[in-house]
Parts: sequence; structure tokens; C-alpha cells
Amino acid sequence: MPQGRYTVLGDDGAPVGTESFRCAPGPMGWRYFSDVDTTVPSPHHEIVDVAVDNDWRVARIRIDTGDHQLLLEPRDEALSGFRDGAPVEIEYGTETHVNYYTPATSLITTKRLAGTSEIDVVRLAPLTLEPRRVRHRFEMHETAVVTTPSGRFAATRWTFTALDDGRSADFWVCGDIVVAYDRLFELAWYEAGASGVRTLP
Repeated sequence: MPQGRYTVLGDDGAPVGTESFRCAPGPMGWRYFSDVDTTVPSPHHEIVDVAVDNDWRVARIRIDTGDHQLLLEPRDEALSGFRDGAPVEIEYGTETHVNYYTPATSLITTKRLAGTSEIDVVRLAPLTLEPRRVRHRFEMHETAVVTTPSGRFAATRWTFTALDDGRSADFWVCGDIVVAYDRLFELAWYEAGASGVRTLP
């Protein structure tokens, strides 16, 4: 089971927390679980638990930020579940994606795209977990060797852009791992386990 730890970066590039994760194929398709400790916007602990089906579509997402809890599953053209115990339902189709402040949701999106695309997204707000439909653009670029604190990887570069507010960042994907995320996350430690991608010599 691949596992590792990201350093979470603040707006000025300084570390503001960590995200410790493990991921592996599971009964639904693939699952990612992480524990997040961050000081932004105030010190708190989060749990992120995402499961996808064999086509990399989200089958269930559960997030607990301490002050807020969310559980959503796709059902009848909607993403349905509960936020802080109250029912939530937001329009959601087979071509819709989910985004949260974790490398996992960006990785999942790239697994569903053949190349550069503009997509409909249910974005979950950091900390409050309030869902909102937005448009994102993902651009696929070249594959190159990326050097991280945990080793070197042959990874594909992607550019993420939020079309509503213009936020943009490059990130690099190798296998089932985001190995670098410009100005947002740094892969500080990684262990491939039996099924994870290997670092380059």
C-alpha cells in the first residue's frame, strides 16, 4: 500500500501543515485516506476519505474538519448525503468531478481525462465543506523527471485552473500519486509498498 506525507504550503510558500496519506486499490476501485494537520485558517485536524469506482468516478467522499463533517455519494444525477447532519443534494452527472484542498481529487480528475479539458466540478470549500458547482480547466503537458524531497519520479505535468477566479497551479502525477504540486503541496516522504510507483535511481 503506497503511503507518504505531504507538506502543506501557505500562500507565501512556507509550511503550514502536513497531510499523511495511504492509498490502494479497494473493493470499489481505489481509495485514498489522509490525516491533515494545518494551522490555516486556524489550527485544526482533518480526515479525508475518498473512494472511486473502476472508472475513477467518485463513489463516496467523507471529510471531517472538526467543526464540519461531510459525507456524499452519487445518486440519481445528484451528489447526495449530509453536511453537519443536514441533508445535502447538488446536481451531479457522470461527467462531473469533485474538488477539495487535497492532492487526491486532482489526481482522480486526471485519471478520467484523456488530455486537456474543461470540466464541471463540485468544489467543496476548505474547512466549511460547502459544495458549489464551478468550471475548471485541466491541461496535460509533457512527462519529465521531477525531483522531490522523497526521490525522483518520471511524472506528467498538469496545469489546474479555476475558471471562476483564475487560480492556477502546476502539478505532477506519477502512477497513483501526485508527486509535486506547485505552491500548494510538497511530497516530503513516500513509501511505495507492494503496489506503488517506484522512485528513479
